[in-house]
Amino acid sequence: MTNETATGRERNSGAAGGAHEARTAPGPGAHGDRPAPVPGAQDGRPATASAARERVRRLLDGHPGAPLQPRVVNDVLLVTSELVTNALRHGGGIAAFHAELDGGTVRISVTDRSTAPPSSAPRRDVTTPGGFGWPLVRRLSRSVTITPTRDGKTVEAVLLLTHDGV
Repeated sequence: MTNETATGRERNSGAAGGAHEARTAPGPGAHGDRPAPVPGAQDGRPATASAARERVRRLLDGHPGAPLQPRVVNDVLLVTSELVTNALRHGGGIAAFHAELDGGTVRISVTDRSTAPPSSAPRRDVTTPGGFGWPLVRRLSRSVTITPTRDGKTVEAVLLLTHDGV
């Protein structure tokens, strides 16, 4: 099995612990023509949620089952946006970003510079902005892992690439 990655640095990994060939995602694909450079990238890290979504969209375009169901693509892009936005807004910025296809799943990892875990306070007033992203990430993801790092944390979300009918 080949892991396809969308990151500034390539990483070989796998559930079975075996070596996998890592490669960057192809350019244009099933979701339309995309410009070659990823907008807003700095040192391999997307500078904006939009740039991260673009990178992940390219990765999804390279999936052997592409084009994927629109709902699946939208869910993956929404989780990507929320993880990156949370890192930028609450985590002191993005220290690392990684996305990879692994069989029937996609893994999105965002490392930020805050040791505080993500949280969402109970909502009393729906007109107050914010507070919806973290519950969405948890609901849409098959699994979410928070791993402390020396200077912050990595939040990894794993999403299925098939729609389960729910």
